[in-house]
Amino acid sequence: MLKTTSQRLISSQASTTLRRAPANKTPSRAPQPVGQAPYPLPTSSRGVERRRLDDMHHGIARYLKRLTYAPLNNPTRILELGSGTGAWSVEAAETFPSAEVVAADMSPLPETLNVPPNLTFKQMNFLDPFAFHPGSFDVVHMRFVMIHLPNPDVYIHRLASLLRPGGWLLLEDVNHTLLDANRPVGPGVQALYRGYREYMHKQGVDPQVGAQLKNMLERSKEFSEVKEVVIPCYMNPRSTEDPALQDLGEILKYSIDGVYVGIMEKVGPAGGITPEILRGWRREVNDPERDLRIDMHLTWSKKL
Repeated sequence: MLKTTSQRLISSQASTTLRRAPANKTPSRAPQPVGQAPYPLPTSSRGVERRRLDDMHHGIARYLKRLTYAPLNNPTRILELGSGTGAWSVEAAETFPSAEVVAADMSPLPETLNVPPNLTFKQMNFLDPFAFHPGSFDVVHMRFVMIHLPNPDVYIHRLASLLRPGGWLLLEDVNHTLLDANRPVGPGVQALYRGYREYMHKQGVDPQVGAQLKNMLERSKEFSEVKEVVIPCYMNPRSTEDPALQDLGEILKYSIDGVYVGIMEKVGPAGGITPEILRGWRREVNDPERDLRIDMHLTWSKKL
């Protein structure tokens, strides 16, 4: 069922965009002027976009079979920055019913969301100084947000300041690089990457930040331990026999496709992605002879 939905969405021309969070940043620890982060995609938690975001969360949850790999021990306050449709925040609130869970994003939660009584929402611009007291959370979670932040290593210090000693920072992101186990990637993928990476670099952000998270967390000297798991997300379901990993790969494939559609539609030629380039990408990621994957990096770090 899920795989059928994923295939239908990637074949359509709908703007199914990867919006885990319209992420913003403060470029240093001192308060900075308010502005807008370089997030070029449409932001919505309705309709197809909401279903896509929820599919992504539930696909990851099915693979993990838990909220996080971090050994959380009855946290009392949990913050999710970049809550999107609120799926992770709801799961956290249900997993820890005695904890106060705060979901924060620039866009409101869906009006139809069944919000647990221990979950509240904070609408905020991540460029602003945080509206939270330092050291006031046991857990801070961000998924697919760091990829939109200039100088993400500096932002790690801001996140660490929100944690109590012994608290956990959960950062999860992708290394936006398609790898082929059998051969070099094809011309369609190469052409799309040239446009996408050029656009992202002009915004001052790094699409390969996922692979750097662990090193950045260790360099920060804010944590007593830093752990990481790398999940290979296969574009071709035949690359793995794990049904949960097959579903996760399909979901990520149509989400990434939506990123390129969103850039193309919202920023036009500046995005460096044309319909012809997008069609070439789709041919190659759906080629059954290829063994393409993108790696997802999940990290959990314990605050000193």
